[in-house]
Amino acid sequence: MIKGGINKSILASLFFCAFPVVALYIQAEGVEGGQDSWNHYLISRYSLKYPELLLDQWNKPVFTWCTAFICQMGIQALILFNIFCVLLSALLLAIGMQKQGFKHVWVLIPFVVFTPVLFHNTISGLTEPLNVLFLSLVLYTWCIGKRNLSVALASFLPFVRTEGFVICGAIFIMILVRKEYKLLFWLFLGSVVMNLAGFAITGKPLWIITENPYWKHEMEGTFEAGSGSFLHYMRIARNLFGLPMLLLFAAGNLLWVYLRIKKEKVNEIFTMSLLIFHFYFFAHTLIYYFGIFGSHGLPRVMAVVAPVLAIVSYYTLDYFIATLHHRYRIAIHVLVAGLVIWVAYHETKYPKPHKFREISVKPDKAHTNFIKAGEWLAEHKLMDRTIVHQYPYFNVRFNKDPYDVKSSYMVWSIDQKNDWATVGTIVIWDGFSAVREGNMKLEWLQNNSHYQEVHYIEGFEKPADNPQMYDIHIFEKVN
Repeated sequence: MIKGGINKSILASLFFCAFPVVALYIQAEGVEGGQDSWNHYLISRYSLKYPELLLDQWNKPVFTWCTAFICQMGIQALILFNIFCVLLSALLLAIGMQKQGFKHVWVLIPFVVFTPVLFHNTISGLTEPLNVLFLSLVLYTWCIGKRNLSVALASFLPFVRTEGFVICGAIFIMILVRKEYKLLFWLFLGSVVMNLAGFAITGKPLWIITENPYWKHEMEGTFEAGSGSFLHYMRIARNLFGLPMLLLFAAGNLLWVYLRIKKEKVNEIFTMSLLIFHFYFFAHTLIYYFGIFGSHGLPRVMAVVAPVLAIVSYYTLDYFIATLHHRYRIAIHVLVAGLVIWVAYHETKYPKPHKFREISVKPDKAHTNFIKAGEWLAEHKLMDRTIVHQYPYFNVRFNKDPYDVKSSYMVWSIDQKNDWATVGTIVIWDGFSAVREGNMKLEWLQNNSHYQEVHYIEGFEKPADNPQMYDIHIFEKVN
């Protein structure tokens, strides 16, 4: 043991796991999460200039507050922050379970860090890593007996990611089972505080609902994300969680049932982790199945449950090998941790640490032509114009302010029935984002006498399902 009571093996495990994650960061030339990463970065970066963004419910207020100053230092600072969140999350879980009296808790660190879906989305500007940290804080404070603080922290999860409401639902069940009804006050704290803040600033009494973008789009029918199979997340579970932890998790469910039947004591944090996982997993399953609340069936949303998956996997493994000799237990933990790490690389297709010259995260393919478009505009002295497009990376690369209509705004803001864009405005149309998110057909611009095409950049690839995907057409509003 060392000062503070943290086992040396925990710190050794943390250092060991940090090395490959930092290696991925150094090897990366892009970010995971697509344009969402750049959008999150832009909102946080400009939130100090435009304070209304501090309450933006797409970016999530708590995420914005935590990252606003960090993003002033650039996208790389945000990525490093997310790495910090993941590593700190793993450390907190290990310390929390150690406080509960468990041994060999160092294995929780690779279990968290190398959960494939989280490992694959750490090098990003996404909100998932911060949500993982908040959930780990909830579990840690619960482990050390600070229930009020744990539930209060949980109450703010919906303002890190909307699915936090689902996690709060699982904790609500825990509170009812424990009959600690006074904790319900703390569970509603976050929503009450945030709604009061939203009401005070916007004047909307039900701000928490009316300004939620997913609820608004659902009620207005303005965004159809599509739906999919009820088995979608089950079918990709191996890719999301890796086979070793998936098998341990499945065994953990059977173990919980067995212990209940035998009327043996079941560890509370084990039960809580199972409950949170199932609430979250099946909430996303149903949302995607019914095609509601803007669900795309994205795999990355499952990164949020990495902490509870890790706890269930660890508890199950520890239970089944508890009677073995100490040295055999260590050997099995090392073996399983090694398998988890290997599987993470296998599922994500990331280059292993010894292949240091290979690229871990490649830039989005569309970057190439958007960079060409920006360079062409700069060469022709057009970069100081209002530039309308649907590709957030462009704003980051060329330092355009997306919240100043004299600098840049989105294609979806063009009113196709009563176009208010000023003369001289530049519109960058691309074959993917401008169509899919901007709802802008190329023909509308080409057949509009108010716009003149001034440049064309042909796509370097012609996908069969969308040959124009990487094409870029640049228009100028001439009258």
